[in-house]
Formats: sequence, C-alpha cells, structure tokens
Amino acid sequence: MVIHTMNAAPTETVLNRRLTPFAALLLTLSCLSPVFSVYGPGAAVLRESGTGAVALFTLGIAVAAVWGMIYAELGSAYPYAGGDYVGVGSILGPAAGFACLALWALTVLPLNAYFAELVATYARQVFPATPVWPWVYGALLGALAVALLAVRASALITGAFLAIELVSVLALVIAGFAHPAAGAWTAILHPRLPTAGGAVPVGAVALGLGAVTAAFATVGGNQAIVFGEELIDPHPNMGRVLLTACLLGAIATALPVIAVAIGAADDPAIFASATPFTAYVRLVAGPWAGSALNAAVALALFNALIAQIMFSARLWFSFARDRIFPAVLNTRLATVHGASGTPRIATVTVGLLSAACCGLGAHVLLVFISGLIVYALAFASAAVLLGRIRGRTGGPDRWRSPLFPLAPVLGLIVAYAFGAADWADTSVGRPSLLILGAALAAALVWYRVVLGRRPGGWAPRLEPVPSATADPSAASSTGAGGTAAR
Repeated sequence: MVIHTMNAAPTETVLNRRLTPFAALLLTLSCLSPVFSVYGPGAAVLRESGTGAVALFTLGIAVAAVWGMIYAELGSAYPYAGGDYVGVGSILGPAAGFACLALWALTVLPLNAYFAELVATYARQVFPATPVWPWVYGALLGALAVALLAVRASALITGAFLAIELVSVLALVIAGFAHPAAGAWTAILHPRLPTAGGAVPVGAVALGLGAVTAAFATVGGNQAIVFGEELIDPHPNMGRVLLTACLLGAIATALPVIAVAIGAADDPAIFASATPFTAYVRLVAGPWAGSALNAAVALALFNALIAQIMFSARLWFSFARDRIFPAVLNTRLATVHGASGTPRIATVTVGLLSAACCGLGAHVLLVFISGLIVYALAFASAAVLLGRIRGRTGGPDRWRSPLFPLAPVLGLIVAYAFGAADWADTSVGRPSLLILGAALAAALVWYRVVLGRRPGGWAPRLEPVPSATADPSAASSTGAGGTAAR
C-alpha cells in the first residue's frame, strides 16, 4: 500500500473540538444506559439463573474492567470518529480495519431500532391504551432532534436524562438491599431458581449462558472513542473518560440486579415475571412506584437512543470521510454543519435508516447485534496486544493498561468464551455469529477486490489531533501531514 502526505482535511469535514471530559463522560454513560442493561439482559439473567445472578454480575464487573482497559488503551492512541476500526486498521492493517468497519455498519442501525422499540414497550406500561408504533417513531424523531444540536447542548440534555436514570437505578439498589429475603445468602452460595413448586438448583449450562449475558450487560464505554475528535486534548483524556464510564456503567448495572436477587430470593413470582424489577418495586413500594419506575425507564431508554444516534452518526460520518460510499454520498455524509459543528446529514441518514430497521422485529434485531461483543473484543484485544509491541499504543500522554499483556490476553480469552456460549444458543447467539461472520468475510473480499486496488490503496484516515505532545501513531502512519491517502 502506498501512503503519502496530504494536507489537513477541509473545515467542512472536521468536527468541532468542544467536548470537555465530563461532557464526553455523560454522553458515554448515556450510550451505555445502565437501565437498558438492567431491564433487558439483567431481567433475562434473573429469570434463567435465579440467585446465581449475584455471582454472574459480580463476574461481569471483572469482565467489564478488562474490556475497559483494552479500549482505554486503543482509544487513547486512536481517538477518532470511526471508533474501533481506525485503531484496528492502523495496527492490524487496512483489511482488518475494513472488516471491523463492516461489523459496526451492520449492527449499529438495528441497535438503534431495538432501543426505540424498548422505549415504546415501557411507555406503553405507563399508557397501556396507546398503540406501539407512534411511540417507536416518536422516540426516534425526538432523539434525532436532540442529536442534531451542537454536541455540548446534546451532552447537557442527555446528562439531565442520565440523572433520572441513575435515580431509578438507586431506587432498585435501596429496595433490594433494604429488604433481603430470608435465606438470601445461602441462596447466593448455592444458586437456585425459586418456582411455584419450590426452589430448583441452577445448572452449569444455565450459569454459563447467564455469565455471557451478564458480561454483555456490564461491558461498554468504547462508545467514547467516536467522540474523540470533539474531545478537548483527547490523547491524555480519552483513556480516563472511557475507563471511568466503563466501571461506573458496570457497577450501576450490576448493583440493582444483585440487590433484587437478594431481596426476592424466596419469591417465585418475581423471577417468573416478564418485568421482574418492576414487579419487585411494586411488591415493596406499591403500584404507584412501579408505574413511576416504568416512566423513568422509558425516559432512560430515550436518553440512550439519543446518544446511540449521535454515536451512529459519527461512525457514518467517518465511513464517508474514508470514501466507503459513492463519491456524491461521501461528500454529503462527511459534511459538518458550520453553526452546530455536528455531522447533520449523517445524523438524519442514520435516523431514517434506523426507522427502516424498526419493522424487523425484536428477535431479528437481537440476532443482528448479539454477536457484536465477540468480534469487537477480539479485534480490539489483538490490536492492543500488537500495538503495544510495535509502539503504536501506550506512548507518551497515552493511557497504558497495567501488567501488559494481561488485559489483551484476557480479552482474547473472554472473546473466545463468549463465542462458545453464543454458539450454544441456537435461537439468537449462533445465528448472530454466523451472520456477522459472513459479513466480515464479505468485507475482506470487498477490500481485496475493490478497496485494495484503488490508487494508493485504502486505510483509515487519521486526522491531525492536537495534544501536548506529538502523535507518534499518526506520524508513523501518515507522515508529517497526519492524513493517509488512499
């Protein structure tokens, strides 16, 4: 591949660097949405693993710490709007980068649609007589309107919603720990699932699948990377923002699940409920509290949808800037609105495509997104492992994972374990691995046949990043000008 120096990108393709670390943290925590993880995967673990959820979510925090260290090192070295694929492509090679790009392109829109459908589900718990589709598309439209604002304004709005979300999480934690069930600690040491016919021991297979689901619920924080081109002084700040978001999100997700498992350890009705957390709050505090909690959940999920659309828009902005689409479409999607400093055309495009995905149904959407963690963690772990060896990550003013190579090696082990557990799940996990694996294979063929044959080849674009010190990763890839030509 031939690489030569180019001048910096024109103003209309450069995002405005206005985000403070705290604002970036708010956006990332909103993307993580502890309430989504609690009421989605967390509820599934409670129903299937019973009191074993306590140990599984404790393990999930440990997995989240490994995830956070890997992504903090990668994101600190490559804080670009393309997220994972920029660092992966710069370290493992452009073919791997394009495969990673395809992975995110395929999953991010179904994920937005899934969030919109969850908003509708909990909004209808509060207003049961209303139809579902106005809530779905109304949520998308409202989230899109906020995402089109200047990034700091969007961060303030999501921060306000995040406060409501954390209050609802705290309510679950207090309710569960303040009312422990009789024999709860014994039930934790010997996991069981309360049923109408008595407590049933939880088997190893259920615990294994539950461990993967709990880890899926607790990991995250890598969303921070896509805001790297808007973060002030990103190289020293990105690692801290990402790791803080990861750990806070994991704890805010795990604690309410653990608390309710302790509080409801002897109540089969809670574990059999489709919405065990709402059922538990109603049991402890009355019907009004359950309705209030459902409203808070709907608002929290709406907040997550806002942040996810912002996240998705910056990914698609980066795809266009890297010349993935036809030239006319690239020019449009890679344009930054002057007054707001946001990629508005990319944002609207993401909103429309996410709306189109809403007709697929919840099961299909889950199939598209559930295998993401396996491939994404494998790519990121390999990139950090090789990147540190080559001096591409962990340099001056970059965040370094401690006890190297412990974190990336553990990451590869966890990715393999997740893959094995997903393969055992014939309903969602295995189809997801197959679909995403086929997409990765197709991306590698496309790179070989099309992108690799372009004059100068193709590689993820590295924008010049202002920092207290020079950017060795950019310099080694692009030369003094800081941008790779493809």
